[in-house]
Amino acid sequence: MSWLSWRRAALACAAMIGAAIAATAEAAEPADTPAGLSIVWRVPGRKVERGATGDALTAFSPDGRYVAIHESRRVRVVEARSGTPVRDFRLDPSSVKPFSLAVSSTGDVALGLMGNAEVFKQGKDPVRHWCVGACGAIASVAFSPDERFLAFQGTRGLPEWRSGLGGVVSVVDLARGEPVSLDAVASIAQVGFSPDGRSFCAMSVTQLDDRQNFGVRVWSTADWSLTRNIIGSKRTMRRVAPLDSVAYAGVSMNEGHIEARDLATDRVLWSVPLVPPNVDGAPGAPESVNLDLVEISPTAKFVLSYEAPRAYDATGLAKGVIVIRRASDGEVEALYDVPRVSDLTIAPDGKTFAYSTATGQTYTAVARVPL
Repeated sequence: MSWLSWRRAALACAAMIGAAIAATAEAAEPADTPAGLSIVWRVPGRKVERGATGDALTAFSPDGRYVAIHESRRVRVVEARSGTPVRDFRLDPSSVKPFSLAVSSTGDVALGLMGNAEVFKQGKDPVRHWCVGACGAIASVAFSPDERFLAFQGTRGLPEWRSGLGGVVSVVDLARGEPVSLDAVASIAQVGFSPDGRSFCAMSVTQLDDRQNFGVRVWSTADWSLTRNIIGSKRTMRRVAPLDSVAYAGVSMNEGHIEARDLATDRVLWSVPLVPPNVDGAPGAPESVNLDLVEISPTAKFVLSYEAPRAYDATGLAKGVIVIRRASDGEVEALYDVPRVSDLTIAPDGKTFAYSTATGQTYTAVARVPL
């Protein structure tokens, strides 16, 4: 037995023991629940035809009270602790599918669309907020903890910015209807508020000579003054956030490895192999796996990722791996074999995470983090 096979078996055994302890006597998990994963709740989605994949998005509210789910132009808001429905509405069938999703602490929903973000308040007509210039697909959207601000960022890169397109993050004062535009170009969008709402950060790409550096900019929400501008790394960062003792780190994929770097110095914090999926009962080759999804815990204590086969699977049966890694050194703490996953998100307290599957009978679930 290889080291990876032994490690996978050991983690699965430990996870199953933990799940058995956490589960109540009457809670029988469905047959397709990943082995060892301790599920808090799960809700069914839609049936996806063979060879197709789903498009679900998930998001926690800033206080962790709600989880929002978008799938096939249907939006649901449920209680994060129980999965109890709170809101359920459908979008216009002719509308463009959203690229991002956010939910507020009172259950308001925001969808990132093409060039604008649309807010759905209960009992009121939707309101669209447009970005400045041709900002492209709004791939990241967020409410501030006090719900005063809505922020969103498109995916225009530096070539478009140099041509006068995009290059800003849009922040709307929802109480006053006043927009603020902040300079931050991003080919991979990411926006977020601090837990106390006093600061706001966004992914930022800076051109140095002939290379692009992926970093982060931070503003004070009191007056929108720029408080930090970290140029970052030449690596294409998938996510940036505090990680362990580092103020801002970036996580990326590099030649079959998942890698974390200190954005202030571009120093490699750790670089570890991606986990290949099992193929006919044996681990596949490292080069056969891709870093499909990755998130950094709001607590800065772990990294959550979905690592899946590079090759397209027409059957929809091939499984990738949800992996939880320690923030300090990238060591695998837990892993779960799961069919194709379309989205991952972590609760603000870092105790649970939500994921949505994308093949067959889809579902969204909230699961416990075994740390």
